[in-house]
Amino acid sequence: MNPIGLISMQYARPFTAEHFPLFEKMREHGFDFVELLVPEVGELDIRETKKALDDAGLGVVLAARVNLQRNLASADAEAHRAGIEYLKYTVDCAAGLGAKIVGGPLTGNPLVFAGRPPQPVEETERLPARIAASGA
Repeated sequence: MNPIGLISMQYARPFTAEHFPLFEKMREHGFDFVELLVPEVGELDIRETKKALDDAGLGVVLAARVNLQRNLASADAEAHRAGIEYLKYTVDCAAGLGAKIVGGPLTGNPLVFAGRPPQPVEETERLPARIAASGA
């Protein structure tokens, strides 16, 4: 049987420690895992979050939150470096939570509406070669 999950944004954004009791409700409703957004620094304590997930018997996958300021595809050196650092942070969060899957727009070019106007970029900013050269 395939595991079934849902994204925490169905309940709250940002999803913080005050929402941990919802993990038990998710499990009671038959979900096997929750997709959490990779927390911004200070948003969630990874150890406390892992404990709350384990206590509820709920697995976890992560969704990255890249943006144009932390963007592997960027020609801007600072944004490119920030994209690499963010993905390193993402891996650390995944390891701490026991997440085996990290998804999301990992390149940093969020071109879909997400509750704010999209910030489209030129085609040259979506170069897979630049992303691959990052070693990410």
